[in-house]
Amino acid sequence: MLFAMSSWGKAPGDSAQEKYDELLRSWRRRNRKPFVVVALVCGAILVASFGAARIWPPLAWCFGVFGGAALAFWLLARLTPPGWIENWQSGAWGEQATARALRELENEGWIVLHDLPMGRGNVDHIVIVPAGVYLLDSKRLGGVVSVDDQGVTVRRLDDPALTYRQAGDAHLLRLARQTHQQILSASRIRTWVTPVMVIWADFPQDVAEGRCTYVHGDQLVSWLRSRPAAIAPTRVRQVADAVRMAWDPTTQRAAQPEA
Repeated sequence: MLFAMSSWGKAPGDSAQEKYDELLRSWRRRNRKPFVVVALVCGAILVASFGAARIWPPLAWCFGVFGGAALAFWLLARLTPPGWIENWQSGAWGEQATARALRELENEGWIVLHDLPMGRGNVDHIVIVPAGVYLLDSKRLGGVVSVDDQGVTVRRLDDPALTYRQAGDAHLLRLARQTHQQILSASRIRTWVTPVMVIWADFPQDVAEGRCTYVHGDQLVSWLRSRPAAIAPTRVRQVADAVRMAWDPTTQRAAQPEA
């Protein structure tokens, strides 16, 4: 059975991209003076290189290298914010990658919502089908990922000593519970919301299930299709409408998260 596609919510990754742009502008404002100094120095080198190339044509290629290096340094300095800011850009890319994977299901009529507000944060994606309601959180990680009873571990290939634990599963479980409560308050329909972390990285396990399910982005569509039915087809639309009542800002009924 096909279900009408949804246009609720923002475009995938919009919230993370907006946060990245906001932080990038703030970082540039705070460092305006150093950027001006770097721009003046690099500009002087660039102008001097062009002038020298005209005076000594045989060495034009050498001066061109100096000028190009000065321009590249300026661009690199301006376009490379601290890692904690770049993480927001990476998050937006992860959400967009998940949205591209889900587009195949949307084209078949699955109900998919993106970038929904939740208090101070947001829910990346919600998928509603007879197999249930799935809350997806996209993670784009650098390294080899493994999952065990303790959660997600990311191992850096170049230096295993930099292995770290990826937080987020507790937050994802909390979002799933809050979404369940919002659906219940909006419709009196009791349906569990399954939290899923979509991992875009080297993840040899592909799928790891527990309180939170971890799925490689490339396996997401096939995994969702394999889920057994949990909601009667006649009630899928009711659940979707309940989600709309909970999330659509025009209804003003979205419940606030607990303090």
